[in-house]
Amino acid sequence: MVEEHKRIDFLVEELNSDDWKVREDAAELLGEVGEPDAVQPLINALEDEDWHVREAAALSLGIFEDEKSVEPLIRLMDDEKANVRYGAAISLSMIGDERAVDVLQKATEDENSVVRKVAIVALKEVKNRI
Repeated sequence: MVEEHKRIDFLVEELNSDDWKVREDAAELLGEVGEPDAVQPLINALEDEDWHVREAAALSLGIFEDEKSVEPLIRLMDDEKANVRYGAAISLSMIGDERAVDVLQKATEDENSVVRKVAIVALKEVKNRI
């Protein structure tokens, strides 16, 4: 358990790296480790300047199914990058919170066809869970 916390602390620290790739990898690994202490740092990473990091953080948050991630992920559905909107939609479907219905409905008309397809599936998943 202590070893796990050291790993989490290290990865959270890596979210502050000057290198976007290090931050992206840290966000991905925090999701893989699955420790609930990673949720807030991942939510904070949704505001990273680099879209790769925002996408990785968004995708990792779905693993936790933590409802405090829902509102930040909903806001991310307006991101300029389709990859980030895709990641947010995937995680919103994994969390299955009814607050996501409106934004996923809107995303079914996204300019990006992949985001549209994911939003359709995510919307069905959320509706099945509520």
